[in-house]
Amino acid sequence: MISSTITIACAFVALLLVRFSPKPMTKSVAVFLALSSVIYLEPFFGIAQFGPYFFAFASILASVEPSNSLYLKPHQKYFFIATAVVIVLVTVSEVLGFSEMIPKYIFGFLYCLVGGIIYLKNPKKLRSRTPVLVVWLGEAIKWLAGLLALL
Repeated sequence: MISSTITIACAFVALLLVRFSPKPMTKSVAVFLALSSVIYLEPFFGIAQFGPYFFAFASILASVEPSNSLYLKPHQKYFFIATAVVIVLVTVSEVLGFSEMIPKYIFGFLYCLVGGIIYLKNPKKLRSRTPVLVVWLGEAIKWLAGLLALL
């Protein structure tokens, strides 16, 4: 219940922040990522089972999209790529059924820490990609909530 609320709230905030993205490709990728993050909640049409796949694919698109930007620094581009790789690996582990072996809360903590540092250093450079970061932040918070379940 709480993870669904976090996902819906972050997707809604991301859809509100899309208006700050000047490029149509960035807007499209951000909207696709926000909508793919809530697909697993859909009970009527039967596409909920494909939610993790859509989210992993949207994360890959969201990480590749800023790679040709001349405005971003290399470490910011690497952060986007590394985040997508972690999301894809976690998604694969969940689909294959061994997600309990991976301590996701460590990745959630690292995303919050490194993402916060990168965003606070240059918020103007990342303003257009904030919706992507917000959706991924929601995923990281859900991973951190798994730590609270362990305690």
